[in-house]
Amino acid sequence: MTTAPTAPAPADFAIFDPVRFPGVAEDEAWPPERFDFAAGWLRGGGQRFERGPSGEVVFVRDVAQLRLVLDIETAHSALDIAPRSRDFRLLRLVPSALRLVEVLEPGDPVPPALLDEEAGPEPAEHHLYAATTTLAEALGNGEGAEGQALLAAFRRVPPGARMFEMAAARCVQKGGFGVERVGALAKSLQRLATAHAGLLAAHASGPDWAGMERMVSAARRVQTRDARWTGSLLAHGLQKLEKVIATPRETADAICAHGKARLLGATSLRDVPMLAREQAVLRDRVLDLGHFWRRCAAAWATVHAETTDRREIEELARKALRRLSLPALYMAP
Repeated sequence: MTTAPTAPAPADFAIFDPVRFPGVAEDEAWPPERFDFAAGWLRGGGQRFERGPSGEVVFVRDVAQLRLVLDIETAHSALDIAPRSRDFRLLRLVPSALRLVEVLEPGDPVPPALLDEEAGPEPAEHHLYAATTTLAEALGNGEGAEGQALLAAFRRVPPGARMFEMAAARCVQKGGFGVERVGALAKSLQRLATAHAGLLAAHASGPDWAGMERMVSAARRVQTRDARWTGSLLAHGLQKLEKVIATPRETADAICAHGKARLLGATSLRDVPMLAREQAVLRDRVLDLGHFWRRCAAAWATVHAETTDRREIEELARKALRRLSLPALYMAP
């Protein structure tokens, strides 16, 4: 029997080389508690930030249903916000926040996870839907007579949070099976589906990996195209960092893919308890990885490659490389 993987113990994010955001004074807490933009036209009602269908940030104004798709690297220009200003730093937090909430309006509180005040997200309905659908597909690949009735019932109820309760009730009412036996099977399967949904939620609410990778590449381009800095330590450091900065994202993706593959391999009800424990361990690994990188990724998003002080970029590059020097965090699942 396959045993559940052991989650590596991450370094304490609070004491391991703490990350400072560029342009933030030493005595200023960042992120702040709210998206309290100073720009007058960003403080009124009728506007919000959302994620577009391809993950892009969309700024929406209610006047004539206007929707402005923003490239976060140039959004400050479209919104008339000066680089390195407080509003600029708030704007660069928006993509990270939209990993945690569906819609963000100016004045809204900063999501607790960005303030390091939340252990992990609860699975949303669509995560439960995906998990139960995958589980039903897996069991359909081959199951003994013991679970045939429950499996048949799964195919007649809609996937989601109540899928198992409804399937068990159908087995009892129409199949004549015992309540206790069918109920125990249904609860066991529900625990597994909920554990996998937790993994999906943890993966979906991770740091803004893509934003961090874009900013590292943008900073590298600026430093290497300027003849004054082409051979500098910072330019070499950024070139090195650009080659490996995708490691945490790729690790999180691999852990999530492994969890789905393991669920799809659930062809026997006897494996369900072990698989549920394994999914919980994988979820904790993704959460630990996200927690460890969230502040660093959000800080990189605050970089403006042309105007951010080179010393601040150098410090962020050093922090990122140190985080990448802990191999236990990036072990293959």
